Amino acid sequence: MASITHVSAALRIQSAENRAVCSINGVDPGMNAEDAAGFVAGIQSLYNRGPVKARIHIVSDIELTDTSS
Repeated sequence: MASITHVSAALRIQSAENRAVCSINGVDPGMNAEDAAGFVAGIQSLYNRGPVKARIHIVSDIELTDTSS
């Protein structure tokens, strides 16, 4: 058997013209879509950049468990 655990995440927010607005490391990899959208909207408002797009990069650990014992 194996399990996957999300351990960290980074959020990258870009303006519509593909210019980086900001990258945030250490965000909760388990955040829901509403929380992520609210955070992105806050950054968009803070930087006053107009339309933005966002991507979350999640790092996961894969744990292998030995079941042959």
